[in-house]
Amino acid sequence: MALDFQSHAVNHPLPARRRKARGLFLKTLDYASECSCKHVTILVGAKFEGESRKESLNRAVDELNWRLEKARAEGLVLGVEAHVGSLTPRPKSAAQLMQRVPGLTLTLDYTHFTRVGLPDADIEPLLDYASHFHVRGARKGRLQTRFDDNVIDYERIIAQLGKRKYRGWIGLEYVWQDWERCNEWDNLCETILFRDFFRELAA
Repeated sequence: MALDFQSHAVNHPLPARRRKARGLFLKTLDYASECSCKHVTILVGAKFEGESRKESLNRAVDELNWRLEKARAEGLVLGVEAHVGSLTPRPKSAAQLMQRVPGLTLTLDYTHFTRVGLPDADIEPLLDYASHFHVRGARKGRLQTRFDDNVIDYERIIAQLGKRKYRGWIGLEYVWQDWERCNEWDNLCETILFRDFFRELAA
């Protein structure tokens, strides 16, 4: 809905912004249904200045419960992405949100947690909530990095997803933008390297 995380966040303090966000969400569901999609991902919401995190979170919970109900009515799985700059920047806060919105799922991207120095073991419990999974290289201090510099153990992750009978997609998500210095890589080559890595695992 915007190129920043706050101006049209699902939990924006202004009711008019929330109404606009709801309307755009309903259009998203219409589009997804028309395209025979099975899954929709949205952002989780933001922490707003001038109010406590609890207030921002409670409003996000209300809005996400509403969206989950609408998505279910269309036969769609709804996922949110816990990410850098969001209301849920750590695995613990992401898990707490999942518990407060039963049936909501995660579009899970380890890189947002790896960037702040968290080990895979701290992130792994979130696999229980995953309905979609993002892959790229990352390390402490870098949201996106080269395949050779990646510290995330994707081989273990795939094994863990298998144990959980995961049936969602795995998407290779290299982006080219100024944010988080994600414009310093040859994204095509890095995507190919990860593609080949996963092909070898599958074989």
